[in-house]
Amino acid sequence: MERRQREAVKIRGSGCSRIWRSKKCLSYKSMNNVTGKCPQTCDDGSAFVLTKSVSFADVCANEESIKAALLQGAVQTEFTVYEDFLYYKSGVYTHQYGLIVGGHGVAMVGYGEENGVKFWQVRNSWGTDFGENGFFKIARGVNECGIENQCMLTQVE
Repeated sequence: MERRQREAVKIRGSGCSRIWRSKKCLSYKSMNNVTGKCPQTCDDGSAFVLTKSVSFADVCANEESIKAALLQGAVQTEFTVYEDFLYYKSGVYTHQYGLIVGGHGVAMVGYGEENGVKFWQVRNSWGTDFGENGFFKIARGVNECGIENQCMLTQVE
């Protein structure tokens, strides 16, 4: 199935800020092929809303193209997670030490500069206890941990 044909399930409400991309509700399967239950409601019990994706655009040509896309909405991206990221609390993250833990999908929601260091403001999915109330800043314009490699702007109906 091509990306532009997929539907996006957007969960709204407090405790619900995930976006799933699939034609139908697909249950989670672990590495051991254990299947989880397909959710029918948000974490807070409210109903989630189905919306159809009408377009996908790769916006990772350069720093300026990502900034321009952010004026239209959150930019979905991914990056390589290293051990030191697991201990992030605040400030602008740059990889300093540790092995690769894996990859992680996140959403860029803004950009800025802190103490002369440019950063992307990123929404994480690990809850509000992680980082800066569920968000983190990562160095901008240097493709830190590959975060500027694959960025998609999704438009929904």
